[in-house]
Amino acid sequence: MNIEAQILNLITRIRALEESMQPGDDSSKTIGIALVLADLADIRAEMRQDLAALGDELAGLRRHMNDCFAAIRSELLHRLGGLPPEVTN
Repeated sequence: MNIEAQILNLITRIRALEESMQPGDDSSKTIGIALVLADLADIRAEMRQDLAALGDELAGLRRHMNDCFAAIRSELLHRLGGLPPEVTN
């Protein structure tokens, strides 16, 4: 199940618990709310890990593209009679 579906499921469960709240029946609702909150915390942790991994991937891509751009720029300058490649690196 994807994250969006999990979040929608949790919202539905929370609304159902809120609608069923009646005085005197606190123990089962408290357990239900605790389970929903635990699920929500798990989803948040997963999202944090996914975002951290995405940040790492983007940083690696940025470094790679910068290296490629520097090599292309150096080659173009050399071919066009500009600075020698040693100076641009």
